[in-house]
Amino acid sequence: MNSREELPPDPATFERTTEKGPRSVWAAIQSPPQLPVIADGLFPHYTRPASPQTYEADILLPNITCAKCTLQVLQFMADHAYNQPGGYSYHHCADLQITADPAKPIDKGWPAATTAAP
Repeated sequence: MNSREELPPDPATFERTTEKGPRSVWAAIQSPPQLPVIADGLFPHYTRPASPQTYEADILLPNITCAKCTLQVLQFMADHAYNQPGGYSYHHCADLQITADPAKPIDKGWPAATTAAP
């Protein structure tokens, strides 16, 4: 995205009432993901791992030129208390400069698809 103001809303989440207050149950997953979502539903698990885990994935960025795009990673937390203001998700953002590969077609539909780097 060109601005963090363009980030999509968080996915719909569902909660249950407990003696500790509301707790998250699950979040909607886009399958297949719709722009501007690049990937969704990576590493779903709804129970705490027995030991610390490391998760990683290769994500293909769109073939566009964008001088300052924002990449957001949103992590839904199952069986978690509500975070103010983040809801049941943790949000991580990075600003990227992307240069399109001229040997490949430009990915259509992205706001930055016609934005040239300075």
